[in-house]
Amino acid sequence: MTSVIMRILYRATVIAQLVALAAAFQVWHDVNRYDAHGNECVYREKKDVVCSQLCVTKLDDCPASLQPDCPAGQSFCADGACHDKCTEDIQAKNPCHCSRAGNKLPAEAHDLVPCLSIPNVTIQQFHPWKSENDIRSACGREANITDQSTTVGVWGKTWIGGSVSALWAECPRAPAPNYTYGESYWIATYAVNGALAVLILVWSLYKGVAEQHVRAAMAKSAAIGEKLAGTESMSDIGKAVESKSLNGMSLADNASEHAMPNSRLSGYRDHLLGTACVWSIAGVAMLWICFLGVWTADYYGSLPGKYHGTLYSLAYESDFLELATFLIIWGITFIMLIVLYVLKPHLRNYFRLLMLPSEGQYVCVVRPLHEVKATEEKPNVLQRYVNALTDRLTILLCRDKEYTTCLVETTTEGRIFFTYQCTRYVYSDKTQQYAPYEFDLGTAHRGLIGQADGLSSADAAYRLELTGPNFIQVRVPGLFEAAARELVSFFYIYQFIFLWAFYFYAYYQVGLVDTGVIIISASIKVMLRLQSERRLKHMAEHEEMVAVRRDGKWVEMSTRNLVPGDVIEIVTGAHISCDCVLISGMAIMNESSLTGEPTPVSKRPLRIDDGNYSPTGAGKMSTLFAGTVVSQAQAVLQSTDSLESDRVLALVRFTGTSSDKGQLVRRILFPNPISFIFNEQMRIVVCILVLYSVFVMVMATYMYKGDSVAVAFYGIFAIAQLLSPLLPAALVIGQSIAATRLRKKQIYCVDPQRIMTAGKVQILATDKTGTLTKEGLEFYGVQQVLGQQARFGEFTSELKRSDELMQMGMASCHAVKDLNGQLIGNPVDIEQWVASGCALEQGETIVPPKGSALGTLRVVRRFEFVHARASMSVVVQDERSGQLHVFVKGSFERLKAISNASSVPGDYDTVCADLAREGGYVLAFAHKALAASDPADVGRVAQDQLESGCDLAGLLVFKNMLKHDTAEAIAELKRGSTRVVEVTGDTSLTGIYIARQCGIIPPDSRVLLGECASPAEEIQWVDVDTREAVADIQPYLSQLGPDGFPTAELAVGGCAFERLCTTGEVASLLLHIRVFARMKPSDKVRCVQLHMERGTTAMCGDGGNDSPALRAAHVGIALSSGEASIVAPFSSANRSMMACVELLRQSRAGLATSFANFTALICYGQIMSGMLKMATFYFAISLTENLWMLIDGAVATGLMLTISLSGPAKRLAPHRPTSRILGPQMLASVGGVVLMNWLFSALSYVWLFRQDWFRCNEHSTAESDATKWWLQGDNYEASIMSFVCAFQFINNGFVVNYGYLYRARWYRNYALLVVWGFLMAFVSYMLLADPSRVGCAFRLNCGTAEVLESLGYGKPTWNIEPYNNPLGHNVIPKASRYELWGYCLGNMLAANLWQVVVINGPVRNWLRKKMPLSRLKVKL
Repeated sequence: MTSVIMRILYRATVIAQLVALAAAFQVWHDVNRYDAHGNECVYREKKDVVCSQLCVTKLDDCPASLQPDCPAGQSFCADGACHDKCTEDIQAKNPCHCSRAGNKLPAEAHDLVPCLSIPNVTIQQFHPWKSENDIRSACGREANITDQSTTVGVWGKTWIGGSVSALWAECPRAPAPNYTYGESYWIATYAVNGALAVLILVWSLYKGVAEQHVRAAMAKSAAIGEKLAGTESMSDIGKAVESKSLNGMSLADNASEHAMPNSRLSGYRDHLLGTACVWSIAGVAMLWICFLGVWTADYYGSLPGKYHGTLYSLAYESDFLELATFLIIWGITFIMLIVLYVLKPHLRNYFRLLMLPSEGQYVCVVRPLHEVKATEEKPNVLQRYVNALTDRLTILLCRDKEYTTCLVETTTEGRIFFTYQCTRYVYSDKTQQYAPYEFDLGTAHRGLIGQADGLSSADAAYRLELTGPNFIQVRVPGLFEAAARELVSFFYIYQFIFLWAFYFYAYYQVGLVDTGVIIISASIKVMLRLQSERRLKHMAEHEEMVAVRRDGKWVEMSTRNLVPGDVIEIVTGAHISCDCVLISGMAIMNESSLTGEPTPVSKRPLRIDDGNYSPTGAGKMSTLFAGTVVSQAQAVLQSTDSLESDRVLALVRFTGTSSDKGQLVRRILFPNPISFIFNEQMRIVVCILVLYSVFVMVMATYMYKGDSVAVAFYGIFAIAQLLSPLLPAALVIGQSIAATRLRKKQIYCVDPQRIMTAGKVQILATDKTGTLTKEGLEFYGVQQVLGQQARFGEFTSELKRSDELMQMGMASCHAVKDLNGQLIGNPVDIEQWVASGCALEQGETIVPPKGSALGTLRVVRRFEFVHARASMSVVVQDERSGQLHVFVKGSFERLKAISNASSVPGDYDTVCADLAREGGYVLAFAHKALAASDPADVGRVAQDQLESGCDLAGLLVFKNMLKHDTAEAIAELKRGSTRVVEVTGDTSLTGIYIARQCGIIPPDSRVLLGECASPAEEIQWVDVDTREAVADIQPYLSQLGPDGFPTAELAVGGCAFERLCTTGEVASLLLHIRVFARMKPSDKVRCVQLHMERGTTAMCGDGGNDSPALRAAHVGIALSSGEASIVAPFSSANRSMMACVELLRQSRAGLATSFANFTALICYGQIMSGMLKMATFYFAISLTENLWMLIDGAVATGLMLTISLSGPAKRLAPHRPTSRILGPQMLASVGGVVLMNWLFSALSYVWLFRQDWFRCNEHSTAESDATKWWLQGDNYEASIMSFVCAFQFINNGFVVNYGYLYRARWYRNYALLVVWGFLMAFVSYMLLADPSRVGCAFRLNCGTAEVLESLGYGKPTWNIEPYNNPLGHNVIPKASRYELWGYCLGNMLAANLWQVVVINGPVRNWLRKKMPLSRLKVKL
């Protein structure tokens, strides 16, 4: 059993192993010289002291007692013993030669011979600080040497001569064995690396020569810096390639989606020699890693074959040589991996031959990276300096660009192309450029309808060759590839290489624990990413069969083969895979995947007229978007104004990534990186910690007079403990747990890194309809105009109380259709239709409800609602009289403009404004009776002519009701210091009403509305409540309320917002504007971006038109399950503003938890590499192996995991958690705890040195067996440091659990309390209990069995290896144990009080008031 323990302990290593390699001594005091009262120690007796060999040049000079007396026939040989014959081998063992021979043996030592060995001696009064003198004196007395000060010298210091006739063979340390460097493994190393170097050199020379002509050609041609073009001319087929307009769900951009003006191309071609170099580099890198593995196995004696069981066999069984060799191999491997990581974007192409892009097998696209800064404030001077250095380093290492190498392929017609970001770029011989192709089919209605015959097979094949398949392939890597992609990053390389040092240095138990945590955190990231990519793949990839018009015939083919210009048949249930325009027939579309709205949308064909098609204007009602589903398709066999066909026909406009859905997928797949303030300041922290590790290394070197290998290993462990490999894992675990909690609340996160950003949200921009309010509008009532009097009647919510014309308009002026009992159409139209109480028969026949005075109405002609016109109209025939009626419905502004002025009441604007101010969605009706009675005549009349000359009939009012919890959510957000602004496409007055109703605009606030007819005109400001014009808004903004902010709030319309942006006034007014109304999707993006310049901004929306803003914001949350949820990093199935509150609650808790883990690990590193390691070097001691396992395996890892389990606070706090590592809160928290721990650690030794039981019983390397380095913790110094540091480590995990503002109260983290309580009880038991099995397992409060029995503790029943100190134990007296325990608890209490009172309590609150930080100040 003892041998097993010895073998395990021998393999276990700590810093004490290296301490034993040199004569360590205390720099600042004499060991065991004085007691606690200043008196010299009563010196202890030291038994069995080994004497050095006494050497002379003549045996006659030996003292009489040491002169040899060999039996007859034997001679006294140089090895100090009698032999029959003094052979050469025996003579070579001369102890007076100190294991030296040849030219390494000093000339003065050649003639030295040993006397007889002196028996072991007992020293009655041993002085540890002058142990050498004591030993020489005792040995001299034993040998009867009377005056050795003048007659006996020391080997290597005083040689024989003069009065010196003998000397002590106190041999200096024998030189360590070294390699001949002719060993087989070194020869293999030279051969492999030399061959690689020669191979790379040959390739570099060949590459330089082979590329000369290419570089010369590039220098002479415009091909140098050849760039990706957005589009190019296609005159050879009679069509033009142009940038298409983006619709509402795309990001607002002036350039084409595929234009890359700052990107450049380079061509490359494979070469056998270059490929051999690449594989050779990969192979050599793997060999170096294997070399590390071989050396690690050799350290443990685990090499197979004849060396199995032999430690350090490759290093001639020299531990020093083994360690030094490992350091060199480890360093080379680390440098190689880092170099490969840095050169990764360039490495493969360097080993290809550079070509013109048109001639290469590959094209490398180099695109600048535009990092989005998610910071809350401007960086300070130090941060700017570090950022500047980082930016320079980034540019130097070419990490500021994205390098993508694409395979060049050839079409069946011989055209070359490559696919970049899911888009095909085809090479044009005419322009000598690669470009994506987009075919312009024209915009004229007649021109588009004229392409109804489709394409010829030749044209389709040609276009397919240029545009590529209509299929967006999203490649989702396998699990192994995804894991490899995650692990190939700097932090994982850092973790890998430092943990390898753990595995080598017999610290593999902790290495396994840390590796497990890292693997778990990496697995979580990989699985979340794969889940997101699979979800995107499911959304992006779709293929089905479709009927296509080719060569005048209908053929079935895959949607993958569709090209712009194709004519396809639309059938019920089909999934639209491209953007197309309906040219014949009607379709009911389910666009919920785009907008999140469950209500189907009716689509009508283009009219045969002289109009122009615009997908964002009137043409949107004829546009079928990729990703939508056909709920019903109905052919139009007879029509007066559209194409007749027995099929529903659509003309394909855009395919692949050119479609709106394709652009959306492309932006999701290839986003710009985001930098959080944490990442910015982490650079400074790394620099500080590295400098600190250098400082502690210097201090350790000063205190420990050891060798360079010891210092190097200390440096490795110091860096590993200061920059713990668990640090990235700790941050990921906090984010992952927050994401899991969000998922339980039905809030889904596809980008966990945004959780930290969400915890810092200062401004929340929110859509209105469907977000603040319920999904649809509810019918509120009508207010009709009384006949020829041109005045309003009473407002009524009962339609039957209105006149017959109003009821007819309500029943007919809409676009509602009945699909198998489901009403299809605009939600407002549906609500209007339901309020009318009528029924639809045979599609266009309207049957009034029973008891109604209305007759049956038949729809003769209908003009759908067009946003650009802000109106719709219908012609109906009253079957009772045959009279034709025209009803026009639209915005009250539009209807006033087109109605007869005599029919408009004088208070029209006031009444409409009052209804809108009350939150009403106000539409107006106009009517006229047609003189013509033949419906066929109506089909030939233009819409403008039909709508002209109408009389205003009345107003139709709907209300958008608030969701039941919106006001509560807004109040909670404001309580959490989050400014909420409304960004809506609705009218200004409606937006203001909703903002007031839900609390976005504080009660009793004056609201000034700014509007203008166009961005070119001046903004007119009006007081919403008094309706008075305001010439100058500045006086109102200067009137401050009790909170120090203006009492007035601003609201602007879309044109006014554009005007403010144009003039630059938006910069000064932005944070005074509460409502942004009539905002287009591009305006929403601009609005969000402007707020992002002021602070961390979130956007909340529910529809596809919010997608651009959701993606642009620092944090986007989609209250939708449609494609908006794919764009946004967060989406919620619970379509309530409370989802925003929950997101902020969980994100703030996640951010606070991440920083708590960060703080705990930094404090862990400070204790581990600071006071503890310095003490181990100063006193030449070490903690025991089991205690290291307890600290790293249970305390650090266990507490880190349980810290992450702390839940969020119930309510949002009025402050956000810090995100600045170098902010005052973090510096005070970490600095305070670290200083306290250092102070208490130092004071613990002050206390120890005042104890009578310790003084004169101090640890001395002279009194312990230095070869038993694993027992260097068998002393009081190590025991005290063990207990003090153990309590400090345990306390670190506890103090960071405070912070009820963002997380649940500390006593709610039950897992942490259980782990903390167990560890406290465990360590307290070891300290307070008498010698026990537990304490002895850690060699604390324990001793050799016989010694413990002599102290009255009873004989232990368990095995204890004899203690390595003269006392034979390190049992602290019972009274002192409790004193030390109280001292440790005082340390913990002080740190807790610092955290509770200063960091999280009244001191912080007082400092916040007295010295507030410079942060964004806005009215909530």
